[in-house]
Amino acid sequence: MKILRRNLSLMLAVRYLNPLRSMFSVITLICLGGVALGVMVLIVVLSVMSGLQKTMEERVLAFTPHYSVALTDGFGRAAINDQECNWAEAIDNISAVPGVVSVYPQLENDGFAQTARGRMTVHFNAIQPNNYAQWVPLKEMLKEKDEWLAGEDERMAAGEQDFGFGAGLNQECIISAPTAIGLGLSVGDTLHLTPVGSLDEVASIYAMIQSPLQTQENKEFMQSLATMFDGAAAANGGVTVAAEKLNALLQMIQNFDQKKLRDSERDACDTLYMLAADHMGGVPFTTEEQQKWKDTADGLAALDRDKEDGKAVKSINEMVMPVDLKVIGIYQAPENMPGPNIYLPLTIAQDVMGYAATAGDGEEGEAEAEPGRSGQIMGICVRVKDPNNPGNVEQQILQALPNMSEPTQAHPMGLGWHIAPWTKSFEQWYKLIANERIMMSFVLSIISLIASFCIMAVMFTMSMQRKREIAVLQALGATPGKIMGIFAWQGVIIGFVGAILGVALALLVLYYRLEIQAALASIGMDPFPMQAHGIELPAEYDSAMFARQAVQAFVMVTIASIIPAFIVSRQDPAKALRAN
Repeated sequence: MKILRRNLSLMLAVRYLNPLRSMFSVITLICLGGVALGVMVLIVVLSVMSGLQKTMEERVLAFTPHYSVALTDGFGRAAINDQECNWAEAIDNISAVPGVVSVYPQLENDGFAQTARGRMTVHFNAIQPNNYAQWVPLKEMLKEKDEWLAGEDERMAAGEQDFGFGAGLNQECIISAPTAIGLGLSVGDTLHLTPVGSLDEVASIYAMIQSPLQTQENKEFMQSLATMFDGAAAANGGVTVAAEKLNALLQMIQNFDQKKLRDSERDACDTLYMLAADHMGGVPFTTEEQQKWKDTADGLAALDRDKEDGKAVKSINEMVMPVDLKVIGIYQAPENMPGPNIYLPLTIAQDVMGYAATAGDGEEGEAEAEPGRSGQIMGICVRVKDPNNPGNVEQQILQALPNMSEPTQAHPMGLGWHIAPWTKSFEQWYKLIANERIMMSFVLSIISLIASFCIMAVMFTMSMQRKREIAVLQALGATPGKIMGIFAWQGVIIGFVGAILGVALALLVLYYRLEIQAALASIGMDPFPMQAHGIELPAEYDSAMFARQAVQAFVMVTIASIIPAFIVSRQDPAKALRAN
């Protein structure tokens, strides 16, 4: 009360808000209700949109690495072979980068799964043995598991490195619940898996053996091989061949259909191509190179189609690697965000796809001692602490990778590393959710602005009704600032109390959001149907956003009250007193 007596503007503002000396006037209640409802709607909608984005991100990232690291050869993606790149060491180096949570090899493919009850096309992913960080997201979604897998927590608590899946050579797998239903499988059953890539190669081989040997069929090519050194000029202990003849031969080799060349033909053409390319520009052929050329040409001429086709058909047995897998677990993927149909141990997946390391002599043969750290993979997956704000993790990952730019026989242009963040793979989806939040915030802000204009109109009406009282105050010596302060204080009080009530109502609605949704759904007005998103109504409690919306409403209401107050404070008191 002392504060009110010392501040005339504030005291009159409180009296005007409560002219009947009841709890609140009807106009005050309407103004407060409008501000509170506006703040509540903004907070509830933005909280739900933020919760939806966060939930969807969590579901996407349950199966998607934050960064995918791949090798490229200038034309496309290249597999990472342990003979060319020690990818196990690269994974260890990336794991040491600050901010990196886990690193694991990437190996995935499509295949055909078959049981006695049906068959279906499936997508399978590989899990690296003893990489517990890769196992954790899948572990949380397991709904059924066998006895061995059920004891995984106890084994990890005891400090054992083998956490139960993929560490051995057991042909086992974990499948998704829809796959289990589709194939009629349960824990302990067996499914037959055949990779799609192998079937594609089989079809290619059968298409190839329907045509004759391309090299022997091309009489011009065979004649060019036989007469390559006819008329060659002697030079520096060898002979030189005209560039026109070499160019013509190179062009014929390039025109061959690579899919229809038998392996022997392809090897011979590669040898001839390298010899011809190395001796362009007058570089002489040595005696040994001439003999190598003649032997290669004679070998092509002596090829037997039946024998070559027999070799190709025989290779199918080595190429197609169907496998029988025991189901040791079934996991439930999130709604509308299905994961792989099948998870395999990395070593089994490499065998199925023909990516396993070939045992060599000495140290190379010992590389297979540790499972899941040799052979061939498709890429490297990296997960970080904060996928939305990773900092300079990408640059540090690149620095941790070995230099692969040196040209090799398999990759004449060398290889380079390419890093793709998860937001790139889901860029359109990510932009859609972000734009939806922005547009929703914009639309609701416009509604709040309209409400502010309504409050401005109410305040202007209230000020017009008190023109005579204001004129008396002016006649008694009240300055325009004092008069303006009366209505400004009304806006401050309504804005402050309304914003606080709005935040409180928003928290109440968010807390009981599921019950409110169920009540609305019971009368056919479900604002967030499960069928559309596959998840319960989410919410993100962001105190900074709550405060931002409350402050925004407070400022808008205060400004809305200042404008009519400024107009009224400039009136002529004599005219106001003479008015009826």
